[in-house]
Amino acid sequence: MRIRLDNHNHRPDPMIVLITLLIANAGAQMAQQLNITTEAIKTTPPAIVSLLHAGGMTPSDWITVLTLAYLALQIGLIVPKYLEKFRHWWERIRRGRS
Repeated sequence: MRIRLDNHNHRPDPMIVLITLLIANAGAQMAQQLNITTEAIKTTPPAIVSLLHAGGMTPSDWITVLTLAYLALQIGLIVPKYLEKFRHWWERIRRGRS
């Protein structure tokens, strides 16, 4: 069995060529964006350390300050909750005496 190929001025469909080029271009742009993102992520830790030193404090000093701020926020959120519980308990005690 023979397969006969006709090579009579076979021109590709312009629409298919356009779509193929657009897909190839989009892939190249996505790869470039991925490279930029990857490089930005790689430089982030040294940039953070440099910024921390810019304030005149070592990174361990900044971690201590941020930990204390976090604790203060947590205490600020917990205290009103426990004060409300204490008020309810105190009211139950006072009603029990009356």
